[in-house]
This record gives sequence, structure tokens and C-alpha cells, in this order.
Amino acid sequence: MGTLEPQNEMVRICSVLNEIEASVIVGMLAEDGIVALADSAPGSTIFGGLPFESGHHIAVPRSQVEKAKALLADHPHFRDIEDEPVES
Repeated sequence: MGTLEPQNEMVRICSVLNEIEASVIVGMLAEDGIVALADSAPGSTIFGGLPFESGHHIAVPRSQVEKAKALLADHPHFRDIEDEPVES
């Protein structure tokens, strides 16, 4: 896979606790025209079947980071993290 243009490089903007929240945030951003991806994967089971999710990251193109963060600022579970490029 080729290298993305710097403004289109996907960067992590936040993390959420579970796959449902990740889907909600991706949907919220999409409604405002922001392309977003979540690294959501089904939770694994540990200790005899207890569901476990370690959290999920949301990524957007670098050119849309500020707009996305502004839209998410009022989300109760938004946890801002450094703008990190997503490894491909």
C-alpha cells in the first residue's frame, strides 16, 4: 500500500471504551462529512467468558483533525490522545 499524502494521513484522535461507542462516534463524524475509522474488533473473552475490551481508537485524515475534535468535545467519554499516525 502506498504512502498517503500528509493531509490525508489517518491519525488517531481519541479512544473510547467499547465497540458501540466507536461506531457511534464514527457515525457522528460521518454525519458532518468527516471520514473516520475505528480499530474496533469484537471483544475477547477472559476468565471463563467475561467480555473484555481494551478500548478502541478513532482515526481521521490529518486535514480533518481539528474539525473532528471540535465535534467530539462534548462527547462524555471522549478521551483526547496525541495525534498519532495510524500504522498501516
